[in-house]
Amino acid sequence: MTTDLIEKLKDNIDIDLVSKFDYLDFIKYSFMPMCIKNNNYYIATEDKHFSNEGEQFIKSVLGENENYKFIALSSNILNDLISWYKKNIYNVSEKARKFLNNLKQYGENQPKKMLGELLVEAELITKEQLNECLVIAKQLKLPLGSVLVQKNYVSVDDLREFLTFQTGKSFINTENLKIKRDVINLLPEDFIRLHKVMPIQIEDKNLVLGMLNPNDKRALNEVVYLTGLKITIRLMTSLEFNKLLETYFNKSDQETLEIIKTMEEEATFGEDESFSELIEREIRDSSGSVAKFNTKILCDAIDMGASDIHIEPRFQGYAVRFRISGILKEVLKLPPRVESAIITRYKVLAKMDIAEHRRPQDGTFSLKYKNISYDFRLNTLPVNGKEKMVIRVLVPAAAISSDDKKISLIGASEHDMDELYKIIASPNGIILASGPTGSGKTTTLYSILKNLNKEEVNITTIEDPVEIKIERLNQSQINKKADITFASNMRAILRQDPDIIMVGEIRDVETLDVSIAAALTGHLVLSTIHTNSAAATITRMIEMGAKDYLVSSTLTGVIAQRLVRRLCPKCREKYKPTLEDAKLVVSDSSKYEEFMNKTIYVAKGCEHCDYQGYDGRLGVYEILRITKDIRKMIALNSIELDIEEAAIKAGMSTLHQSCYNHIINGETTISEFLRVLGPVND
Repeated sequence: MTTDLIEKLKDNIDIDLVSKFDYLDFIKYSFMPMCIKNNNYYIATEDKHFSNEGEQFIKSVLGENENYKFIALSSNILNDLISWYKKNIYNVSEKARKFLNNLKQYGENQPKKMLGELLVEAELITKEQLNECLVIAKQLKLPLGSVLVQKNYVSVDDLREFLTFQTGKSFINTENLKIKRDVINLLPEDFIRLHKVMPIQIEDKNLVLGMLNPNDKRALNEVVYLTGLKITIRLMTSLEFNKLLETYFNKSDQETLEIIKTMEEEATFGEDESFSELIEREIRDSSGSVAKFNTKILCDAIDMGASDIHIEPRFQGYAVRFRISGILKEVLKLPPRVESAIITRYKVLAKMDIAEHRRPQDGTFSLKYKNISYDFRLNTLPVNGKEKMVIRVLVPAAAISSDDKKISLIGASEHDMDELYKIIASPNGIILASGPTGSGKTTTLYSILKNLNKEEVNITTIEDPVEIKIERLNQSQINKKADITFASNMRAILRQDPDIIMVGEIRDVETLDVSIAAALTGHLVLSTIHTNSAAATITRMIEMGAKDYLVSSTLTGVIAQRLVRRLCPKCREKYKPTLEDAKLVVSDSSKYEEFMNKTIYVAKGCEHCDYQGYDGRLGVYEILRITKDIRKMIALNSIELDIEEAAIKAGMSTLHQSCYNHIINGETTISEFLRVLGPVND
């Protein structure tokens, strides 16, 4: 029983707290600092009365106004803890300990000395060894302490003690240290590697920052500027720093930095070299560093599940951001002089005009990665005298099996799916998927087409571009340069004896008119449109110029949708909603109390979800089937709210209701509800 207790106590010892004292203090006053919890300092003492002198000593070190909790232990247990600490943690040599104790007694009246000077005075190293290590440290750009340890001139523990004394900063305990990903992401990786700093955690709006050199004022100022937080410095060794780098930044990240370094070295073109010569020398070289870097960005985006890649200008250089689960995340900063080569290389791949920088451009290209062919859609836009590029990562054809006819709408209820199957059962009419960019509209249409894709039907699509290639589908792409638009292509397709037509997007009245005409002549037309809700789609069609009686007779159904992030099942935490929460997500005030009595979940973060708290996405759907009653309302030019109310009475779940169901099922959070849909009563 005693052994178990000692082991539990060991596990709860905060090394950073203990290191503020000398182990001889523990023997002298019979105590052992344990940990800090809930703003209380927990101190182990002997079960006999703890002396006032000991208590005053502790307060002189930790602070008079702090809260203290004294835990009574037997003398044997306390002595075992102190012995264990000396043996396993406090491995400072006797020579170092005596020297530092003397300095602590008289050091206040002595001038500050450099680390090397102190070590020489303590007779831990010679002047010759110091000079040798200073030269090596300068050549390799390493801290002096790291070199001294690598040469085995000084032990790690002795170095820790001297640095703590010299700087007044304590060391961070990196053993079993787990840093949240959102904390790591506070600083760019290249900055962390360059300045040898490591964000550890945030405590009361203070960033605990591990540093090899706490005197690097420039680095500290930049950290304050980048984070907007106050800084608490903790020391760490080079070995500890490198281990944390290996843990939180993989080899792929290191490879990226090495490629960037190579590109910077190769980017030596000057005034004597024309831009075209640069293009010939760097851009078209498929084996060069630029090509490798561009390919790596694409592969990293695929591996991380990104839907879009943003390469955008900053005041200094460019930034690369990935949209993952609907959220943009900066993954890399590009130094000046290399960004033009990177963007131009992508333009070459997409067969775009590399000399055109003043007008937006579109293009596509493909890449085979891990035996899967991926398609990418590019768009450039002039911004602030530079070019911004967005690359859409299209879903590979392999992701949609033509053999599986089941419609896959992740997050849709059974009622929603029943309504959808009723909608697509119609042999003619218009089915529209609505929602903002990136809400999964096209994926939904492809899933429906997969279900309808049978030997006995002719399915033709008009897309910009063809995003997913599927067997037996006749997929055509618009070409603005050749004056092949959605509308003109639609007229041509009607002469191809189609049964089902998919139009990528209804953007104008001409495309809408042709789609209605196709539906009136017995075709089933599927398309997308940008509206905020299913009922708003009807209003939008009429506003674009369609006659209400034509909308009434041709529209079969509308699928309004959004995507929310799914809670990580491994780390989600239970949460009791408040009245304020209820007002945000519950439309009926009489149901506030019912919601407040439910147990929901909030995001936390773990290794599984990269400390984001979310893992993947799920859909939020509003599926409006056009019944006879609703057709009458459309023909009578009823307002949007009345149509929506009638649809709800008929069983339609709104977007807010659909997301609310995900919340109470523990699949998403209130914050995601608000991010994607906004408060229910707005």
